Amino acid sequence: MKLRRTNRLPSWVPLAAIVGAVVAADQATKEIARKAFAAGEGVHVAGSLWVSPFSNPGVDGGGLEGKALPLALFGLIAILGIFGFLAYRHALRPIVLLGFGLLVGGGIGNLLDRLRFGSVSDFIVRGNTAFNLADVAIYTGGTIVFVALIAQLPRLLVRHAD
Repeated sequence: MKLRRTNRLPSWVPLAAIVGAVVAADQATKEIARKAFAAGEGVHVAGSLWVSPFSNPGVDGGGLEGKALPLALFGLIAILGIFGFLAYRHALRPIVLLGFGLLVGGGIGNLLDRLRFGSVSDFIVRGNTAFNLADVAIYTGGTIVFVALIAQLPRLLVRHAD
């Protein structure tokens, strides 16, 4: 039996780097917003966009208040499970890794807030919606994963049929 040597990194290494960068950026920007502004204060950026700290006890704009932590934990476990399955099937392209890194990093960023403060620190306000960098990472990552996996579906199905 001949061992195959490869110079490729295991898929979890770039995932961990992306997750770490997202969590660090998210936590740093939330901390800056919390320290820079008192409750109710903020600064107008452009149009309907403001920077103003806001404590969000729910999810996605305040829904599911009181049930957000179990939902966040379940979602994070599900995302990691899907990532593990795809890594096992060798179906991870760099763009899919990026998407999962954004999803997991954003999820961990908001989960850290829930564990530390009991709510998520939002600070980007547009109209009547408040969000943060973790939310942007989650939505962007989810879109990337969805589009990339849909584009890859024919290749995955052909591989599975063999």
